[in-house]
Amino acid sequence: MATTSEKKILRAKLEEYEGNIPHMYLDSKGYVTVGIGHLLSNVANAQKLPFKNASKKAASKEEIKTDYDTVKKQPANRLASSYKKHTKLSLPSTEIDKLTDKHIDSFEKELKKVYTGFGSFPAEVRLALFDLIFNLGMTDLKNKWPNFNAAIKAKDWQKAADDSNRKSPISAARNKYVKDLLEKAAKNKKTAKP
Repeated sequence: MATTSEKKILRAKLEEYEGNIPHMYLDSKGYVTVGIGHLLSNVANAQKLPFKNASKKAASKEEIKTDYDTVKKQPANRLASSYKKHTKLSLPSTEIDKLTDKHIDSFEKELKKVYTGFGSFPAEVRLALFDLIFNLGMTDLKNKWPNFNAAIKAKDWQKAADDSNRKSPISAARNKYVKDLLEKAAKNKKTAKP
């Protein structure tokens, strides 16, 4: 299980790279999203969340549907803040934190399925894998990254670092963060050998 320290680092990095947006917006692929990259695949999923209206009262299902449909019609790949003018609702920060915790727990289970021994990997490798799965999803990480996965399974952290680069719209800084984590694990592995 991810340690408290790892979860703290992970949460901070996810917020840095994904943002923490209390209103609905479109992500880079055009999906309605809220909080720290929480995908709302349909109106019903959005209506399960305790959005608040401007009066800080619980939003009705109709209010949530209106915000969802309005945001969905907007052009994708804009700054998340640009969608604010199209919304009337927000999700409280405590609820965003709960969603993020659920994501971390869910992704940890998925990572353990994809990578036997995930729990025994160095902390840097686990943090890198969390960032990748959060961004790519389990299916893409598992199926579209064969060289990277072979390196992880072989515990060749340097090779994994070399194969960790994601394409745009992922920022160079985020790619560097993951590569640096894996390279640190590779360096630590070398210095630990007798």
